[in-house]
Amino acid sequence: MNTAVIFDMDGVILDTEPLYTRAEVRLFNEYGVHIPKEDWSLFRGCSEEDFFNLSMQRYKVNENMTVFMEKGRKYVREEFKNNLAFMPGFHALIRRVKKKHKTGLVTASPRNHVDWLCKQIHLDTIFENIISGSESKYNKPHPAPYLDMIKLLNIVPENTIIIEDSINGLKAALNAGAHVIAKTGSVPSENLSMAHRIVIHLDEITDELI
Repeated sequence: MNTAVIFDMDGVILDTEPLYTRAEVRLFNEYGVHIPKEDWSLFRGCSEEDFFNLSMQRYKVNENMTVFMEKGRKYVREEFKNNLAFMPGFHALIRRVKKKHKTGLVTASPRNHVDWLCKQIHLDTIFENIISGSESKYNKPHPAPYLDMIKLLNIVPENTIIIEDSINGLKAALNAGAHVIAKTGSVPSENLSMAHRIVIHLDEITDELI
């Protein structure tokens, strides 16, 4: 197979965005911070470190960075343990994809979080390769994570489809030279217009699109 489909994780294959939001609201509430609804899309697709750096600066959180991050990780895992689910249509889509294409997962989440998820839901048995936010020299919106995955899968960008849901992810995928499908949900659809195709649900990704 000389073609590949590469997936983003949060908001594409896993329905995690509401879980992150609940965990983050809980965390920021402890410090008397209310994050406006319109600000959430600014952080989607960020690495964990970038999220905490940006949010602490933006909302002037007076706390040790390590303490703040550890609290955030704890709240996220509590949400995940109770509510984690795959996106509707993902299992049917990945079965079709694997018949014709190589597969990869690229996420801005750190390796320790990805390893924890692999123990919970066995992501490592679904994808041929997984790149976390800990592996590449640069994170999204830089194309490096996707270019690294393309190299791992031994394919070329022109034969690659990337499914993304965040602005940072779209920029990374497009700059990697791939064909990009954007899934709505994490950010307003009008902000995804740079993608080659926009879908609302994964079951809209038909064999003709891949």
